[in-house]
Amino acid sequence: MSKGNAYGIGRMRRVFWSREYLLFLLVGGINTLDTSLFASGLSLLSVDVNLAFNLSYLASNILAYLLNCFLIFHARPVFHGYFRFMMSYLPNFLLENGIVAITYNMLAYAPLISFLTAAFLSMPITFLLVRFWAFHQRSK
Repeated sequence: MSKGNAYGIGRMRRVFWSREYLLFLLVGGINTLDTSLFASGLSLLSVDVNLAFNLSYLASNILAYLLNCFLIFHARPVFHGYFRFMMSYLPNFLLENGIVAITYNMLAYAPLISFLTAAFLSMPITFLLVRFWAFHQRSK
């Protein structure tokens, strides 16, 4: 194994076995729960499942930003910070939409299972984008 690979693996281990990541998972769990419940509620009101997910995702993004500011990255919430946060969630949004489309539309999973599966699979990528781009945190 080359020295570069060992450093990269060690660095990723520090990033994903950190207090920040564990808190991010907690905040992500809260956000996943509120998004999933809101989307499920909308779908029970006969709103298309895909539209319900999108509306819920956008609404819960504000809560996610505030929780990330206060609990994880100890940053003051500001508009340009929210914009960066929102942009760092764009790949997550696209990935989760794709997963919901596959699990709900093609595999016929229940809506809630589709929403939770999408959130679980996208969390590590989202954490990296939020940490290193939205909040400018560097690995020590």
